[in-house]
Amino acid sequence: MSFSQIMTSLRKKEYSPFYFFDGDESFYIDKLIDFIQNNVLDEGEREFNQSVFYGRDISPEDLIPVVKRFPMMAEYQVVIVKEAQNWKDLSALQTLLENPVPTTILAISYKEKKLDGRNSMTKLIKSKGTYMNSSKLRDDQVSSWLNDHCKLLKLDIDPRAIVLLSEHIGADLISLDKALQRLKLVASGEKITPDLIQEHIGISKDFNIFELQKAIGFRDNARAIYIANYFANNEKEHHLIPVTYGLYRYFTQLIRYHRAENHADPQKLARAMGVNPYFVKDYRQAAVNYPRVKLMKVMEILHDIDLKMKGLGNSTARHKELMNEMVSRILRV
Repeated sequence: MSFSQIMTSLRKKEYSPFYFFDGDESFYIDKLIDFIQNNVLDEGEREFNQSVFYGRDISPEDLIPVVKRFPMMAEYQVVIVKEAQNWKDLSALQTLLENPVPTTILAISYKEKKLDGRNSMTKLIKSKGTYMNSSKLRDDQVSSWLNDHCKLLKLDIDPRAIVLLSEHIGADLISLDKALQRLKLVASGEKITPDLIQEHIGISKDFNIFELQKAIGFRDNARAIYIANYFANNEKEHHLIPVTYGLYRYFTQLIRYHRAENHADPQKLARAMGVNPYFVKDYRQAAVNYPRVKLMKVMEILHDIDLKMKGLGNSTARHKELMNEMVSRILRV
């Protein structure tokens, strides 16, 4: 089941006797576990009917008698096991799946790992229990996630602010959610802009990968060199690896632009490129400046910089030199 399906059922008080959440994205796992811990039972019922363990402190075998207890003056008892990923053998849980206790709600989080789908116990968990795998987003999915999450939080956000957050924070959903929650407090119903992000999150609206991409795409050489020099002198905040990857992703989107069949419809073009429709006009301009032949040369430059970062090709160049070299070579294409 998906996160939204499980959360909808929980809000409707349609409970399962067995929940199992695994995967390398903690955000959704934590959300579901927190909801079960704080909402299934009333505050007065939790003292005698709610048990919370960590996987390192209890074994599956020791968990069974806890789960089989009856609730005291409540409809359910809740048993939660957090961070159970170090459990070596889950076979002891078989009896709880085949003979569930209707008055017990058991929820297990199994972070940073995924169950082996070939295992018979895994198949039993998926068929008999309520199971969710929470996988990390790809970088190209972050902007879409931010857009949807802002709607969920009832936030009005500038598309440029979405790009700023996604480029700076990346696919760390916990950090992104914290940033949005903070912005929601300070925005007080107003639109979230790059200026607001710079003031309260500490991300510069002038010196970021988005502004570098835009300057290079528009052939604004002076600004591109200015930003690159700032990055070169601030390695801690603007390390070469994410900057190189950000440019690689940008030029990959330009390649998709050239390959797209329909350039007249901004919505279809945006979907083909994997970008927000708001930015299609910027990519149109950049595509004029970088036809296909030049894009291939840019990709060769980025590949060469990547090799130099790894110390290949007898390169001893450091961060500052490589940052400036990368941008200046792209601008000369």
